[in-house]
Amino acid sequence: MRRYRIKQVDAFTDRPFGGNPAGVVIDSSELTEKEMLSIANEMNLSETAFVLPSDTADFRIRWFTPKKEVLFCGHATVATLHVLAQEGKFGMGLDGSYSFKVETMIGVITVDVDKSLNDIKIILHSPKVTLARENIDSHLFLDALKIREDEISGDHPIMRETNLDYLYVPIESLDVLKNINYNYTKLEKFCEKYNFTGVCVFSTETFDKNSSVHSRFFSPTYGIREDPVTGSAQGPLGVYLMINGIVEFSGSEVNIRSEQGDIMGRPGRLVINVTKDDYGGFKSKLISSAVTVLDGEIYLPE
Repeated sequence: MRRYRIKQVDAFTDRPFGGNPAGVVIDSSELTEKEMLSIANEMNLSETAFVLPSDTADFRIRWFTPKKEVLFCGHATVATLHVLAQEGKFGMGLDGSYSFKVETMIGVITVDVDKSLNDIKIILHSPKVTLARENIDSHLFLDALKIREDEISGDHPIMRETNLDYLYVPIESLDVLKNINYNYTKLEKFCEKYNFTGVCVFSTETFDKNSSVHSRFFSPTYGIREDPVTGSAQGPLGVYLMINGIVEFSGSEVNIRSEQGDIMGRPGRLVINVTKDDYGGFKSKLISSAVTVLDGEIYLPE
């Protein structure tokens, strides 16, 4: 039997059983794509990350749900860099600040690590964010989410992030957000019609007084009923808040405290750092922590 080291890490939290759990296999060079999918299915987490060699970056990461491979996964990237820092991989044997280029299916991304004493901070540079207003069949959407039209905020637009095809929908209140219990089949058909890979619904009413936004994320396209804390959705969410004037931008950057997962019993917290470039475009970085909760081996046949 072949044995592979695998860890389970809770990302976007500083304590076990919070945030979003991900599997991490840090030496995947001899695994086939079919084996990666089988491992992800066995772990039965929203995503499992696999670290591979790269010719164009420091290393490569692939992410799999139990159903299929995904283009990009934020929380499993945070989990991966946390494990690599813990293990002292890629030169991180000592405390310090590190920066890595990571090859992904959507291009090369940057991830920074600040390692000091027993604390590891991961700074994930979000991929390019492009948001555009989106016209949808509101009847189909409302029917799928089982909410009323007046429960969607009329003050801000519904938008699509065009690189990942995520839909962003502002919700009127935290109570409405808490009570959404959507129809999986209907939302899956709605997403198929518009080619949405995920739906982010959010409210500016929050659990913590110092937070600016609370969100939920559904992805029937990838077989995920609900994700506890969605890193890939958080970067664009920060930009959404900026371009629609929900969060005031002063100076060269702003830090937005974001929360997700409380409604699922897995509270997650992170900071979305948003900056504006010389051409008027916005960029975002996610600043967060993670906690390793399982460390073991998985056995595969020869």
